[in-house]
Amino acid sequence: NWIVKVRSYHKNNDKKQDPVWKKRFAQLEAVGFEWKVPVLCSPNEDVWQQRLDELLEYKEANGDCRVPRTYKENRKLGRW
Repeated sequence: NWIVKVRSYHKNNDKKQDPVWKKRFAQLEAVGFEWKVPVLCSPNEDVWQQRLDELLEYKEANGDCRVPRTYKENRKLGRW
């Protein structure tokens, strides 16, 4: 997919010097794009329990556990 390709290009120093790609990278960074893939779950038990509790709250409010990846109310839960 294009995200994998863009992250790969970002690692490539030649692309970082290309004016077109330099502009594209800056645009992505301006909207909060994360270059490193977020860790899906933490080995930290406290964080795990916190996310699980947040998921249960989400389910109670929304009727399911399908938290959108771009869930603005809790971005960490959306990425978890």
